[in-house]
Amino acid sequence: MERELKVIQDFYDFILWLLGHIGKFPRDHRFSLGAAMENRLRRILELLLRAKYSRRKAEYLNDANIELEILRFQLRLAKDPRIMPLKSHGHAAGLIQSIGAQIGGWLASKGGAG
Repeated sequence: MERELKVIQDFYDFILWLLGHIGKFPRDHRFSLGAAMENRLRRILELLLRAKYSRRKAEYLNDANIELEILRFQLRLAKDPRIMPLKSHGHAAGLIQSIGAQIGGWLASKGGAG
């Protein structure tokens, strides 16, 4: 079996972890903020996979970075009204930071172009 790129595997693992937390959101937030976060997670994964196979890697990686930044703010929206525990938010923020750095490194290795 082919070994997955580290950033894709790390993001996939992050999705699984975060879905467990979104499932615990109060009902009124699970179907609004939670659904928006789930859609964003799928979009970022799609962009990373497109970058893996595309000659236009920079375009997809830049889009993934923007989506990751939006997800970072969505997580803050979950933390501030205490929908998500502070400790879980801190863990998520660290994972997003690491994934963002990996995407940035991938972009830099491509010279900012596909």
